[in-house]
Amino acid sequence: MINPNEMTNKKFGVFMAVSFLGAYIPLTIAGLANKSGNTILCLLLFRFIAIFIPLIAVLIARLPFRTLGWKPKFSFKYLLGALIGPQILSWIGAGIFFIFNKDAFGVSLDAYLAMLPSETRDVFANAEINLNVVLTVVIIMSLTFLPISQVLPSLGEEAGWRGVMYPFLKAKLGPVAGKLVGGVLWGIWHWPLVILGNYFYEGDYFGKPFLGPVMICITLCAFGILIDHFYEKTGCIWIPSLMHASMNASAVPLMFMLKGGNQYLSVLGPNCFGLLGCLPVIVLAVVLLVLDVKKRAI
Repeated sequence: MINPNEMTNKKFGVFMAVSFLGAYIPLTIAGLANKSGNTILCLLLFRFIAIFIPLIAVLIARLPFRTLGWKPKFSFKYLLGALIGPQILSWIGAGIFFIFNKDAFGVSLDAYLAMLPSETRDVFANAEINLNVVLTVVIIMSLTFLPISQVLPSLGEEAGWRGVMYPFLKAKLGPVAGKLVGGVLWGIWHWPLVILGNYFYEGDYFGKPFLGPVMICITLCAFGILIDHFYEKTGCIWIPSLMHASMNASAVPLMFMLKGGNQYLSVLGPNCFGLLGCLPVIVLAVVLLVLDVKKRAI
C-alpha cells in the first residue's frame, strides 16, 4: 500500500485534477448518450475509457505506483468475501426493496430489452425463452464470470480511489472522516452519468433530479468503507478491484427481476445503488466505522 507520507499535496492535487477533469469529458458524453438511448456508446465511454482515468492519473502524478499491492498476499476468506460479499448484501437489500414494492417483482426481460436497439429488441421479444433458466444462468454468471471478467476495468478506479485517494484523505482528515469524504468524492465522480444520463436511477423518482446525485454519494460512501476495509486487511489492490466488480455484477440479475423495464429503478432500489438496496451495506459500513473508532480509542 502507498505510504501517505510519500504523497505531497501537489502530487495529490494533480492526481485529483486528472481523475476528475479527465474523466468528466467521456462521462458527460456517456451520460448524454445514455439519455438519448445509445446504451452501447454510454457503456463504451464509461466502462472502457473513463474508468481507467484514475489509474492513468496515478501515473501522471508520479505517485508510487509499484507500492499499491500487486503481489497476491491474502487469505481465501478475503478473496471469497470480495467475490460474493457485495452480492449477498445487495440481494438482501433487493429483497427489502421488493417487500415494499411487490408490483415491481417478476421474472422478465423488460429491463434488459430496454437497453437494446429496437431491431435487436424485437428479435428477443418474439423469441421463446425460458426466463427461469435465463435468470439461473445470470445469477451463476454474476457470482463467477462477470466479476472476474471486470476485475481489470475496476482496477482502473481502485488504483486511484482506494490506492491513492483514501490513504491520503485518511492521513489528512483521520480514518473516519477520510473514508466518508472519499466516498462522497467517489460518488461525485459519477455525477455526469447520474445528472445527464439518468444512469443508476431511472423513471420519475421522488426528488429527481437532485436526490439521485445525493444517493449515489451515500451508497458509494458505504461501499467505499467496505472495500477499503478489505484493502486495509490484505494490502492487495486486486481485492478491492474484485469487490468493486462484484458490486457492479450484483445489479445484473436484478434486471431480470423487474417487471415493466427500468421504470422501477429509483433512489430506493432494487439494485445496490438505491437506499433500500444498499441498506445492508450501509449498516455494515456503520458497524465497521464504530469498531474502527473503538479500536483506535483503546
